[in-house]
Parts: sequence; C-alpha cells; structure tokens
Amino acid sequence: MNLAYIAFAHPRVIDGGIRLDRVPAAAWLALQTVALWPTWAWMAARVQDGSDDPLGVLAIAGLVALVVSLRNELRAAPRLGWLLLASVGTLAATAAHGALPPLLSGLVAMLAWACGLLAFLPRRVAALPVAGLAVLALPLLSSLQFYAGYPLRVLTAEASRWLLMPGFEVSREGSTLLVDGRLVIVDAPCSGVQMVWLGYFTACAVALWARRTDRTFLARLPMVGLLVLAGNVVRNAVLVAFEGAGEPLAPWAHGGLGLLVLAAVCAGIAKAMARPAAPAGAASAGLSMLPWLDRWLANRFVHRIAHKAAFAGVMAVCATLSLAQNWPVRATAPLETGGFHEWPAEWDGAPLRPLALGEVEQRFAQRFPGAIARLTDGEGVFVLRQVDRPTRMLHPAADCYRALGYQITQVRLERDAQERLWRCFAAQRKKGQTLRVCERIVDAEGRAFTDTSAWYWSAAAGDSQGPWQAVTVARPM
Repeated sequence: MNLAYIAFAHPRVIDGGIRLDRVPAAAWLALQTVALWPTWAWMAARVQDGSDDPLGVLAIAGLVALVVSLRNELRAAPRLGWLLLASVGTLAATAAHGALPPLLSGLVAMLAWACGLLAFLPRRVAALPVAGLAVLALPLLSSLQFYAGYPLRVLTAEASRWLLMPGFEVSREGSTLLVDGRLVIVDAPCSGVQMVWLGYFTACAVALWARRTDRTFLARLPMVGLLVLAGNVVRNAVLVAFEGAGEPLAPWAHGGLGLLVLAAVCAGIAKAMARPAAPAGAASAGLSMLPWLDRWLANRFVHRIAHKAAFAGVMAVCATLSLAQNWPVRATAPLETGGFHEWPAEWDGAPLRPLALGEVEQRFAQRFPGAIARLTDGEGVFVLRQVDRPTRMLHPAADCYRALGYQITQVRLERDAQERLWRCFAAQRKKGQTLRVCERIVDAEGRAFTDTSAWYWSAAAGDSQGPWQAVTVARPM
C-alpha cells in the first residue's frame, strides 16, 4: 500500500503498524526542520562568513527555549489550520529556493516553520510573537541597514536638531548636522537598526513569557517603535552635542552610552509588554486561526487527507527535492572584467594598470549587475564598480571584507588631499596584513556619497543621476 492510500483509509497508521498519533510532537517538528534545510544552511553560512550580525541566533534560541519549556504540553493532535499553513508554506519555500532572493525564500520558510510550531504548541500561546521571533531569526540587519538605514538617520538627525536647538545653532542637510559651524554626520551605526532588532526581540520574548494575547501584543507594538525611536534620538543627540562642542566622547564612553540607552529602551519595552492586560482582553486566548478553516478541516474526509500522514508526505517531498536538486547555499557568479567599459588610466596623476580579480573582488562580483575592474597605482589596489540603476547588489565594502573573515575597526569619515570625503576603515585578518580601506560612490554629475543607503534612496528618488561608480581603495597600513 502506498502512503496516500494509508493516509486516506487509516489516518493513524503508517507502514509497519506504527501509529501516527503516538509519534511525539517533537518528531514532527524535527521533520519540518529537516525539510527546510536549505534555509538553515543559508542562515548558518551568513552567520559564519560575517556578512551579517548573528543576532538571529538569539531569536532561534528563544523559540527553542519556548518549545523546551512547554515540552510536556505539546499537542498530540495538532491544530489542522496551522498544520495546513505549515505544509503549504514549506512547499512554497522549497519551490522558491533558488528562484527568489535567499532572504525572501527564507522569510517564507521561517513563517512556515512558525506555523508548524503553532500547530503543536498549546492554544494559549500567542501566534504573533512566535511569528515575530521566526522573522527576527533571519539575517536581516545588513538589508535593513541598506534600505532603512538612511531614512532612519534622517529622522534621527531631524529629531536631534530639535533637541539641540535651545543650546546650539543647528541646521540639517540630509543626515548631516551643522552644529555651531562644525559638520557632524549621523553615520550608519546611528540609524538604530540594531536597537530596532533588539527592541522587537524583547517585545516578542516578554510577550511569550508573560503569556500576553495576540490582541494585547498587537496593541502594544506601537509603543515599542516609539521607545526605540526616542532612545536612538536621545543617544544621537548627546553624541552630536559633544561633537558639536568640539569634545567628542572617547570610544569607550561612546560605546558605554549606547549600551546604557539600549538597556533603558529594552527595560521600558519589557515593562510595557509585561503589564497585565485589561480584564476585557484577558478572555481572548490567542489568534483565532480562521475558525471556519478549522471547522472545515474537522470534516472526517478532509481530516484524513490533511492530518499527520499528509504532513509527513509533504515534508518528505520537500526534503527529497532539496537534496535531489543539490541547490547551493548561495549563488556565486563572479563577473569578468569585460572590455565594454573604459576605466580611468590614472588616479590623481598616478598611472593605473589593470589586475585580475582577487579574493575580495570576487566577493564584490557575486551577482553584481554592472561592470567591475581591479587596478593598481603601484601602492594601493583600486576596485571600481559601475551600475546604471539603483541596486541592493552594490554592497558596502565593509560587508564584503567581513564576509571574507576580516575584522573591521576604526570606521570613520576622512577627507583626502583633494578634499574628497571617504568612508574609511581598517581591515585585518589573523596573522595577516592590516589594510586601510576607503570607499565612496560618485554619480554622473560628480556628487559623492559615502553611504550605500543614502546613495540608494537618492538614486531611487531621481535626485542623483547615473551611471554611478563606486570606488574602493585598499592600501597597506
């Protein structure tokens, strides 16, 4: 007898007389986890190569801790609405892997995994915090910094300007503040992206710990955003005030202030989320998973098809397809330094000669939708990248160096002898040479950007015209 017949005629039995209703919930969750292995492999690779902050591990640990703490309460009979969504989502994630960007297919996979958890968790566990932790488990921060970093910095800079106006003469242009004649740039770390992640992680974790309902959790989410924004504005305003006064804080004090504000913000979020709900909302157990769908799935005929045997079959198919296709964790399609683009023959009077792409440049070239070249003036190595449209694939140099195992330190803005502004950092490998790397992006009219997020939004809004050339210079220190 095949699995489909057994699932229809004997929904509790599989081949060999094993009763499906006696298989523990942990085994079903493990089966779905295995079926989604391409997503886990991609996430693990991102953690290992350093191209994104590994904060997602905290979210996964939170979900694992939730399951372990409720291991004696896991449902023997899963909620079929969530089980159906888990099956459909896992199939969709398997089909999307390789066809969609890894982050999008990973989002589908993690939401499907969250649905699988909710099928076996007690009904009193709220669904939205579980889904929130599943999303936060993804390597999101570099993408958030690219897309949301600049708008958040502009918002932070404007709010900081209002706070500083009583004691300073302050004006703003973009994410740059002019404080009593001193130019202060609200840089990428000041966007608050990490504070946003940690704030929402705190909200999800505390909501699950305090057994808040989905209605209560959803009602208090706006407070989370306000606390994060307020904390980032206060931190940035203090730092800008010291910079504007000509007395910038030492690195240890800068970091200490950031940690202090972060602790205060997370404590405020935890207090707000842990506060008992009003009696009227306490009766709501959790997100009702489409009651009509649960009633429909309770039909005996449909129940036989959609119950555990079908779920096991779907997970087995997904795992088999992933293994059979042997999909890579991430695509690597380095570009050639084609002759269709004319690169400069000199830089600041020094002649340039072409070089073959090296390890760093191969990393730059992965799925890069433009032209790329590697040149040298005899001392430093120049990497020139040109694009004709706004694209996420114009990665910051620091991300590529981190992904290759370099430690990034001493990040700051610098002006060269020609008064050009660059974003610079030190890149060092263990037992390797330390490099001083500087980068900037220049548009067709000569306007320069030191931040990829600022460039992206300016180009997307039509304020900056292409083609654009990103220049990265690496010199030994």
